[in-house]
Amino acid sequence: MNRPSSKFSNSIQFVDETAEVIEAYEPGIESPIQIYEPGSNPQSLASYSAASDDWSNLMLGQSFDRCWPLTDATEILLLEHFTHNLSKFFDFCDQTRHFEIDVPRRARSCQSLLDAIFAVSARHLCIIKKDFDPYVADFFYQRCLQSLIPDLDKEGSNCNDDLLAATVILRLLEELNVPLAGADQCHHSLGTQAFLRSQEAQVPSTGLHQAAAWAGIRQEIYASLTMHRPPAIKATASMIDSLTNLDDCAWANRAVNHCSKALEFCFGESDGGGLYYNALLQDNLQWLTQRPESYDPLCYLVSDGSVPYPFWDVRLHADWHVMGWQYITLARLILMIHNPYNPQVVSIQQTSWSEVRDQARSALKLLCSIAVSNPTTPAAIVVACMGIKICGNLVQGREEQRAVLGVLCQTEESHGWPTRTLRSNLKEVWATKASSVG
Repeated sequence: MNRPSSKFSNSIQFVDETAEVIEAYEPGIESPIQIYEPGSNPQSLASYSAASDDWSNLMLGQSFDRCWPLTDATEILLLEHFTHNLSKFFDFCDQTRHFEIDVPRRARSCQSLLDAIFAVSARHLCIIKKDFDPYVADFFYQRCLQSLIPDLDKEGSNCNDDLLAATVILRLLEELNVPLAGADQCHHSLGTQAFLRSQEAQVPSTGLHQAAAWAGIRQEIYASLTMHRPPAIKATASMIDSLTNLDDCAWANRAVNHCSKALEFCFGESDGGGLYYNALLQDNLQWLTQRPESYDPLCYLVSDGSVPYPFWDVRLHADWHVMGWQYITLARLILMIHNPYNPQVVSIQQTSWSEVRDQARSALKLLCSIAVSNPTTPAAIVVACMGIKICGNLVQGREEQRAVLGVLCQTEESHGWPTRTLRSNLKEVWATKASSVG
């Protein structure tokens, strides 16, 4: 597409702002980042629509001292893309859908939050639509950082909630920039950690705060698997208390928290050893056996073999049902691979024992099956890719390998998550195994 607005200049310079991003979340900031002049604000509708009568402007909510409705075509596109598409990556365990409904409303009065929305939407569109101008994402990202520092000095819970939401949104942008099998700096994850630590003692927390905090937990699961380290963010006391609810979203968050604990056991320094591992297995089984009936699949169909397709048809009712199953299955897969009772388990690359291999392949098959059977829950396929990252090397047979590669390709082409490096690594591993057998 052509450059969407004249304010996005070709002269934008890409600058390594790692130090500034980290510094933005530390106290004692005295001055904002010095970056290029972002340009003038979009012209108000009222300033050039002299032919419009006062009644029309009044009905539209437009006045000389308000910047809404938006008038810039690019900004309108980016806000709508976040509201209708990217919000799904945050709201899948939230019946009230704070990121779809509350966050865009709050962005009207928080420039940092609005620019974070613009930046991640622009980056996502740049990936899935090859003709979208890559300068747009950088423009809004830099402008977001410019306003973020003074905003961090403001007081008030509403401001803090807005900035916490902006931080997890910027973390999504980071995830889109880093391959699943690559190095992840997790700069904005540090910001999420700082916010949660500073507000842990504040009760009661708002609905948006809870939603953003759970998003931070899920983002740390992704980072943990990418970097092979324990999650740096844990559920706060108020988040744990919310799990006592009997609603379906609480059950999905239980699965998320359980998955985080499983990663803490595998990559951290656990004192419990085998006893704690057994407790985690029991928690996993308890979720599966005591889950509400609403978590039962709408259908579960297995191919009769007439079509060489390895995945099952497993359809579920709502986003939280889909993601509850995904995270509880991912946790079980993690615990299978990191069984402390098996002396052969040193790392996933060294697992070749038949029982664990078969169980892991079955769990991975369920992850991929749920993802492709529920395309309206796009986050499901990202979790499936996490499973592929863990044990994709165990996949056997050309049809199964081709289907797994299809999941990875769809994740990048349709949803923007970079999987090319992981695909390349798997092809190399599979080819090596095939040649050794031959």
